[in-house]
Amino acid sequence: MRAVIIALVMCVGACASGGAAGGASIEVFYGETMKYSIEDGGPARLVSTGGAHPVYEFQASREDFRQIAALLEPLRAEGLTCSEPSRHTSPGYIVWRRGGEEVRRVDMHTICYADGTRPLARNTDRAWELMEEMGHARYAAPAIPEPTSIKLQNMYWGRPTATWTIPRGGEGLYVDPQRTVTFQVSDETFIRIRETFRPYEGRDFHCNRVLTDGPYGFIVWSSQEGHEDQRTLWDAGCVTGDASDLFGRIDAALKILAPLRDAAQP
Repeated sequence: MRAVIIALVMCVGACASGGAAGGASIEVFYGETMKYSIEDGGPARLVSTGGAHPVYEFQASREDFRQIAALLEPLRAEGLTCSEPSRHTSPGYIVWRRGGEEVRRVDMHTICYADGTRPLARNTDRAWELMEEMGHARYAAPAIPEPTSIKLQNMYWGRPTATWTIPRGGEGLYVDPQRTVTFQVSDETFIRIRETFRPYEGRDFHCNRVLTDGPYGFIVWSSQEGHEDQRTLWDAGCVTGDASDLFGRIDAALKILAPLRDAAQP
């Protein structure tokens, strides 16, 4: 009897955390464009279309797994419920696995206008934030090929408001809802624009978004037509020091480009 008790006591820590032998893992699906998975002391993966680098893949420690598991455990019984779910969106879901076998699956209604503030929604938000922080901290950005063009795109509510395409010598393009303007870009001008943004080449830019519903956009480096080697997201709601530096560089680039566009207008 005493041996059984000792065995149970020893299992409390190892079994609850889903040790490596148990192969515990959790998968969270918001949809095809947002999801993540994490194993207890194994591979982790986060997919999001909103960031500069849409996929983070890294090795998670057992402590990493413990933090995510602790946040999601309160949802294990009923998931993230909504009394009046939208008919226009499908819920996400959370899957707990052990040894590769599914042991529990619950729905996760991240969008719900009927129930007001839901405390458990904060758990799912915090788990996502932690996964994103882990991925960002361990991401090693690859060197990008020599760019032949750089694009600056401004967006608001999913729609482009202004787009600059700057080639390495040749015809540049500016487009907004009212006009399309072509203008000449010399090699020297392209080099100036590239040098302006060079500190962000091969870098995973990350900022803390505080203000919502503001403009945002992308800086895109391309080594060949139709191919993106790097896409860096900026957001006017970001307030970190890095964001201020990037905003200043965007302003500096526009001071170079705007006179070229304006001189080319009829």
